[in-house]
Amino acid sequence: MSLDVKKLKVNELKDELQHRGLEPKGLKVDLVERLKAALQEEGLAESPGSGGDDDDDFPDDRDETQEQQAESFAQGDGDTLFEEDEDRDLGGYDEEEEAEPDAECELYESRPVTDSDHSVPYFSPDTSLPQTAAITEAVVKFELEKEENYAVIQEIKEEIKIEDTPEAAGNVGREARGGESKRGQNGGSLGEQVVKSNRSGHHCRKRSCEESKGYNYYEHREEKRSRTLQGSHSSCQSEDESPASSRDTTPVPVSSDEEGQAWSRDDGEYCDWYETDWHPNKFCFTATPGPRSAATELDSKLPADFLELFLTDELLQRIADQTNLYATQYFQVQSESLPHSRVHAWKPVSVPELKTFFGLSFLTSYVKKPSIGLYWSVDEVDATPHFSQTMSRNRFQIIWQFLHYNNNASQDDADKLYKIRPVFEYIVEKFKEMYQPGQNICIDEGMMLWRGRVSFRVYNPKKPVKYGIKSYILCDSATGYCFNMQPDVGEARTTSEIVFSLLDRLAGHGYTLYMDDSYNSVPLCELLLGAETNVCGTLRKNRGEPKVFREMTKYELGVGEKVVRHNERVMVVAWQDKQLVRMVTTCHQDRMQKVKVLQKGHKDEGCQLKPQCVVAYNSSMHGVDRLDQNIAYYPFIRRSLKWSKKFVAYLFQLCMFNAYVLYRARNPGEFKTLLEFMRSVVKSWTVKRHVGVQVKMEKKVAVEEGGDLEGGRRSTRAPYKTDPDSRLDGQLGKHRLEYLMPVGKKLKPTRRCRVCARRGKRRDTRMWCTSCCVPLHPGECFTDYHTKMNYFV
Repeated sequence: MSLDVKKLKVNELKDELQHRGLEPKGLKVDLVERLKAALQEEGLAESPGSGGDDDDDFPDDRDETQEQQAESFAQGDGDTLFEEDEDRDLGGYDEEEEAEPDAECELYESRPVTDSDHSVPYFSPDTSLPQTAAITEAVVKFELEKEENYAVIQEIKEEIKIEDTPEAAGNVGREARGGESKRGQNGGSLGEQVVKSNRSGHHCRKRSCEESKGYNYYEHREEKRSRTLQGSHSSCQSEDESPASSRDTTPVPVSSDEEGQAWSRDDGEYCDWYETDWHPNKFCFTATPGPRSAATELDSKLPADFLELFLTDELLQRIADQTNLYATQYFQVQSESLPHSRVHAWKPVSVPELKTFFGLSFLTSYVKKPSIGLYWSVDEVDATPHFSQTMSRNRFQIIWQFLHYNNNASQDDADKLYKIRPVFEYIVEKFKEMYQPGQNICIDEGMMLWRGRVSFRVYNPKKPVKYGIKSYILCDSATGYCFNMQPDVGEARTTSEIVFSLLDRLAGHGYTLYMDDSYNSVPLCELLLGAETNVCGTLRKNRGEPKVFREMTKYELGVGEKVVRHNERVMVVAWQDKQLVRMVTTCHQDRMQKVKVLQKGHKDEGCQLKPQCVVAYNSSMHGVDRLDQNIAYYPFIRRSLKWSKKFVAYLFQLCMFNAYVLYRARNPGEFKTLLEFMRSVVKSWTVKRHVGVQVKMEKKVAVEEGGDLEGGRRSTRAPYKTDPDSRLDGQLGKHRLEYLMPVGKKLKPTRRCRVCARRGKRRDTRMWCTSCCVPLHPGECFTDYHTKMNYFV
């Protein structure tokens, strides 16, 4: 019995080779061939004329007497029924070449012909055998080997379930054909012929099934698992190379030298894959990174000026016009609304007021409160006076209610982004106009949280934000500047269309694009090379890589080992780290690079060798992640039932970060953090307006009363739900009643008495306690408030 090399695991193969002093590194196929050669030299493997590699699974225990018996049996009257034609294809059955049995051969019955195996005669259990010594001994031989052959057949069937690749089927069919012809010459036993014929026929059926599916089957199965990428990727096998008919069961032999041929392009040419002599593609980088257009002409150290490069007065005027138009349309439809509703206080909004509104929205990004109303709280514990001094709560909420970006009267139902289309296109064009990215750029996905109803909401379990609106974003790898973005609205687009639309004007300037396995494929890399753009990134299975990479598992390579193939334009690398990593690149060398990594259980950093393309990918693929990280620190997106309001707030966050990148490029050393930049913008858009309105009002009050500015101050309000602790101090002399100060056109303003209001009465007063800042009626209300604990009884 020979050593069954095929059933050995990789570790066992390495141990056997190491025990014999041979090299234990390489793929499993190389290890098997190396061990077989060593066994042949030691005399433990079978001779070259034993019928191929598959004969290891069928031990030949025949002696010379058995061979003579089988030979004498084959020379009988029914020899034409038992001989296999050497030139006949194992995948089918030719009826024209079938020999008619004689009358003397009625003791044999032809086995029924099926599509899966050959017509091999077998002995019927009900027939009697002729009394010849050769036939008697051959039949006894067959019956004795029946049990053993049945066990071998079951073992082969289990092996067939594992070997389901077309290449394996072709190899087995070729080896089976060679072994069959040799056994026909040497007089192989009938049981071995039955087993061999069944095995080759089964592989032939498996081959035709896989060929009928083709590459598109694997591509569809891969895309069905991905819910984030729209469109189908380029097929790695053209229709011209697919089999003409799935009924053809002839195995296609694949030699070991053909493992390097992996895929064919659409023009039908084959690509040869090589292991050495890789030369990276080099394009001259012709762009000038940094601010451009109006950003280079802006000579200012004020952060608000850089934000206004994106949020211009033109854009804000359009938003104001659409907001006022939507309010008019609302009142035309809702003419019979509640008479005391807050919407009746609506006034048309202007650009300065809209800046104040957005400035307060930016302020909510780093001043956190659970609800909008709390920002206008007058409680001394959680009061934020800047909000109430800048804009009233009712005005802020009514602007948020009517905030709109496009005309509903001319809505296009086919355009899913119609609600935000003008604002979105304007902002994205400004992104591309104001900045030129560096040589390294990256494409990734950004998610905006949204759990409401919208037709293009997606679910991605791999993202921190699992539900929301997904956008394809192209960023500068060094700064994270968002150059271009496209929301995914469920349109049927291919990956190449998405990538080239994001590149826009960057194609043809020698950029290096980094992408993950959601986008990368070998055909796409060649398309980008035609646009003078290099590519690097991770690669999934069945994306145009060589066949050896598709069949590779993480157990075939040791930690730190790699396998490289290239077709003179694209290089594919498989590197074993903690997991098997597949990379594709067009611009990196085929060499290892030493990097410092953190080691588990060690305080100091250690050194590790990694492929150069892996190191470059790890350092340049974080552009979009850097953008998401910065805007997640200070989000000013508020809860809303309308996705359009939330998405425009998301766009404004991108504008804030891009303005920060421009500011750092033009003024290095100023405002080192994004928070400092945002605080300056908030002051510019809110404090100036607040101070101007306050000074104007104080001057008006002073002129009307004929006094100075100090005498024209407004009366301070006390918290409505709480009373000051000083009201029961027992010193009534300190509590004085005075008239409320005039406010605007109201020369004699009034407020509700605190005591009357708590007793359920609606009575106003013109007096207030200057110490408690509470409006009170003189007399009983004033006395009860300062002397009784429960003054409302």
